Amino acid sequence: MYKGKSFSEEEICRANNVNIIAYAESLGLELKKMGRSFKVKNHGGLYIDSSGYKWNWFSQNKGGGPIQFVMTMEGKNWVDAIYTLLGIDKSSPIQVRQKIEEKGEFLLPEKNDTFKHMIAYLIKTRGIDKEVVYDFINRNMVYENKYGSCVFVGYDENKTAKYASVRSTNTTGDSYRGDVKYSDKTFPFCYEGASNTLCVFESPIDLMSYLTLIKYHEVHEFRHHMISLGGVADKALEHYLKVHSEVERIVLCLDNDEPSQLACERISERFSKEYKMLRHSPVGKDFNEDLLSMNQEYKLAKALEQREVYRIDTEVKEMEF
Repeated sequence: MYKGKSFSEEEICRANNVNIIAYAESLGLELKKMGRSFKVKNHGGLYIDSSGYKWNWFSQNKGGGPIQFVMTMEGKNWVDAIYTLLGIDKSSPIQVRQKIEEKGEFLLPEKNDTFKHMIAYLIKTRGIDKEVVYDFINRNMVYENKYGSCVFVGYDENKTAKYASVRSTNTTGDSYRGDVKYSDKTFPFCYEGASNTLCVFESPIDLMSYLTLIKYHEVHEFRHHMISLGGVADKALEHYLKVHSEVERIVLCLDNDEPSQLACERISERFSKEYKMLRHSPVGKDFNEDLLSMNQEYKLAKALEQREVYRIDTEVKEMEF
């Protein structure tokens, strides 16, 4: 539905896949090939990557993807920029712009008779704390399906499952991740808190990793709300804020890469008038990578503590048998 300011993740993805080079030419801008980029004439320092999906205006200290390009070049807000890239006339009747989606019945994947593959994956491979994992198991928010994969579940206000994402547990070869058919991303995998702060993540594993890091750093009174968007679309965030009117601060804990940074800018622009916006960026790509790095450093430190055991600073006497 193209109502108000709500776009689906698929619609945002379509907008962000419009070729900037082609769009710039449609605006009548002159482009000159310069190595791996195109320089926009009469716009000092404005370059478009040859891929057509990134741009930088060095003299203006601006850049981003197609949505940001339209916002900058045409002075439009984020919503109007997406309408433009999708080729939709905002003045046309709502019913003309509606997307007709076939909806089927959402069903959770069949449960396995064991949790061992999921537990091994989350604790040993992903480094998540055992108590954190078992807490979500007890809340019926994570389980193992019959293929040995992890299933992360989101519920509505009546505790009815409405959303689920699947993540395979294999550590070799290709891994699978995706949403269960007919999932509704309005209802996210979450951790309900008791403060006025909401922490926002891209994936359930990052959320659980963050809880583990909080525990490792001995933060005892962590009472914040936490949700996983299942990507970077803000549909789940919008709904959670409506249900939890006590939230006053939003901490964006999205990944440390360009698409996530652009998503942070977009979400901040949308919600900053009503909420205090904060950014907690991971050191690595995401908080699970930070957790695994921390675990590795801890193991190395423990190994170095034992170094004295292996020192031979005196002459070894001949052994007698």
